[in-house]
Amino acid sequence: MSENTQIQVFEQQHLQLFKKIADISKAKKQLEEQETKVKQELEEAMNAYDIKSIDNQFIKITRVKESISTTVDLKALKEKEPKLYDELLEDYPKTTSKKAYLTFKAK
Repeated sequence: MSENTQIQVFEQQHLQLFKKIADISKAKKQLEEQETKVKQELEEAMNAYDIKSIDNQFIKITRVKESISTTVDLKALKEKEPKLYDELLEDYPKTTSKKAYLTFKAK
């Protein structure tokens, strides 16, 4: 059986799962949009009343003030100072492993 045929058979066998994940992804996106809107309304209200935190039977909310942080732009460093970048990478390596995964995009 060719790879193309295997894919077609797989798609036919799992068509309902494809539809289900697409429907779930769309519903999740809608809920996330609603969540963002409600959170924004709460933030505006807490700012208007200068409330720093709320802890009730439904939720705990803490307002964190705006802040600024400064980090090293490693991409710019690598472009402008490749030798220094390589030296730093040799002296301070950090290796991160990522688990294999699937990506999904509902149409």
